[in-house]
Amino acid sequence: MTSPESEPMAELLSVYKVPQISPGSQHPQFSDHRRFPSFLRTVPSRAHQPQAIAKILVFFNWTWVGLVGSDSGAFEWLDREFRKEVGRNEGCVSFSKRIDGHVTNVGDVADAIQTSTAKVIVCDCYHVHFIVLAKALQEKNVTNRIWFLSTSFLLNPSILSREAREMLNGSLSLGIHSGPVPGLEHFLSTLHPAKYPGNHLLKLFWQELLGCTWPGLKPVGAQAGYIAQNCTGLELLTSTHLSALKLDDLTATYQVYLAAKAFLVAYQNLRANHPAEGIFPSGTCAKAGEARPWQVLQYLRNVHFTTQAQEEIFFSQDGEVPAVFDVVSIYIAPDHTWQTTKAGHVDFREPLGKELVLNSSAIIWAEGSGKVPLSVCSEKCPVGTRKSNVQGKPSCCFECLPCPRGEISNTLDSASCLKCPEDQWPNNEKNQCIPKVLDFLSYNEPLGMALAICTTLFFCLALTILGIFIWHHHTPIVRANNVRLSYLLLCSLALCFLCPFMFIGFPVPLTCALRQATFGIIFTVCVSSTLAKTIIVVSAFRATRPDARLRRWGGLSLPNAIPIGFSLVQVTLCGFWVTGWPPVPMNSTEAGPKVTMLCSAGSSELFYAMLGYLGFLALVSLVVAFLARQLPDTFNEAKHITLSMLVFSCVWISFIPAHLSAQGKDTVAVEIFAILASGAGLMCCLFFPKCYIILLQPDKNTKDQMMGKSHFKR
Repeated sequence: MTSPESEPMAELLSVYKVPQISPGSQHPQFSDHRRFPSFLRTVPSRAHQPQAIAKILVFFNWTWVGLVGSDSGAFEWLDREFRKEVGRNEGCVSFSKRIDGHVTNVGDVADAIQTSTAKVIVCDCYHVHFIVLAKALQEKNVTNRIWFLSTSFLLNPSILSREAREMLNGSLSLGIHSGPVPGLEHFLSTLHPAKYPGNHLLKLFWQELLGCTWPGLKPVGAQAGYIAQNCTGLELLTSTHLSALKLDDLTATYQVYLAAKAFLVAYQNLRANHPAEGIFPSGTCAKAGEARPWQVLQYLRNVHFTTQAQEEIFFSQDGEVPAVFDVVSIYIAPDHTWQTTKAGHVDFREPLGKELVLNSSAIIWAEGSGKVPLSVCSEKCPVGTRKSNVQGKPSCCFECLPCPRGEISNTLDSASCLKCPEDQWPNNEKNQCIPKVLDFLSYNEPLGMALAICTTLFFCLALTILGIFIWHHHTPIVRANNVRLSYLLLCSLALCFLCPFMFIGFPVPLTCALRQATFGIIFTVCVSSTLAKTIIVVSAFRATRPDARLRRWGGLSLPNAIPIGFSLVQVTLCGFWVTGWPPVPMNSTEAGPKVTMLCSAGSSELFYAMLGYLGFLALVSLVVAFLARQLPDTFNEAKHITLSMLVFSCVWISFIPAHLSAQGKDTVAVEIFAILASGAGLMCCLFFPKCYIILLQPDKNTKDQMMGKSHFKR
């Protein structure tokens, strides 16, 4: 009896506590022990099916499925529970459609299946409804779906249409667990009409198996033009004849066998009990001939026996046997015959996580054996990416985003990326953290090589200009404006051009400690010498009286004192910096595949104080030179000094933001460029005009030209 037939009988028998064992009622309502206290069943409740189906979906990694069901009165409950179980395993239900009793909305159900990207559809429907649905789907040319049938589906090819059979090729079915019925095959093989001559049912059975006809009985399934032989009752019943009965698949028969076996064991226990050993209070027991229905019910609830397949059978508190389901593979063989294979089972008696036992190689899919179809809304995210939910779509529908800079993911479908340790960086695939490559500004790379070549060229150029000045030291243009300061300025510029060699190459403690201080002191000598030359120009034109104090200072004392005095201040500042907070080699902390070896500033405040002092001297020189720009052109370097200080100031003002924004070894390259650019600006603005006159226009390198007398002679 199915659930609709069992319900009224169960309500009636429960009033009198008359035990009832159903071999086919699966509705979850019968688990209500208060409403149906005397109801027992040998089939598991449908309440276990959502969990069983969800476990199989997880096994095949099917996370995007549809649900179709008949209007059986429990579809809403199934929809709710199925979504809960699927969602618990990180799956999603694409759609859920109910086929009404009159099958009027089958077109809408077919449209939902056609538009959905889900390739697996769970079908909790009756076979009659599925026949109509299969025809509608075939008309829409929707065939590439895998159906997962529940226990509600009657899996009998003889009652299915051709479209339904083709639609189920390569699908799965969840069936109620069955086993062998002891003695059934032997009993059937010993049946003979001679033993039961008046048994009409046995004659029909004999006629069906042997293909003969009893006189007076209508032939079963007779074809036109076919004349069957008469049955004599002497025919021999062989195992070949019995194979047509499919004794290895006796689902309904097996449940009936368990129900009958339970009654038999309960009766045996009732008869075997002795006084003071019963199941009732104080050890009392019922007498076999006087047992009341409620007493038999108690014995039934305490039944516990083992089948021939060594399976334990007992009734739970809800009045049902342990939930065990078979997983059946459905396929159409090459000879176009319908085939089913038991591929595994779901046994809820096993520990959590071990309920499902499935042999996937026994399943033959429509695409071929071994090729498990996919049913996902989004493909798994590869390594190196992470999942990102799409707004307005279920959690199973996502997009894969590359891991951010400095992070990896080494598993498929990673929900987040992992940050690499500070000394490691992701590889190109972003699936593994690898040690960072040690990097520094070296002579072997193009940038380091270019800077080294420029440094050498500028150094040689400074020495060349110094040589020109020494060779022509007797000429007026060289002797003008203190030749000693010119020599000092050229020597300091040459040393400035050597400073970048301490910045290129692998940083060591000695070069880190000295390079910034050396550069600062030498540049201070350059700028202070330029300031001294500016003051000499001003003093030469402003001190008109022979005994003026400014003229006396402009002779020897002041030009020598300015470079020495201002340089001593910078020496003191750098000495305090190097001894107190010396720069040391360090690894850069910037994110990237390389770890750059740099020199720390030691004290950023003192580093910028050194640059600020240089800027102060350059500003003073610029102001003084700017004020002297209106003096007579002849014998006046003020305009050249003004231009050189403008170049110097622009370079170092631009250096500060460039240095702060640069990363890694680029910070070293920026500082080298600033040193070379500012030094080259000073050298070009101050000495190139004089070299031009010395080498290319020697006729202007005379005392008369320097004093401006040639103009008056004309």
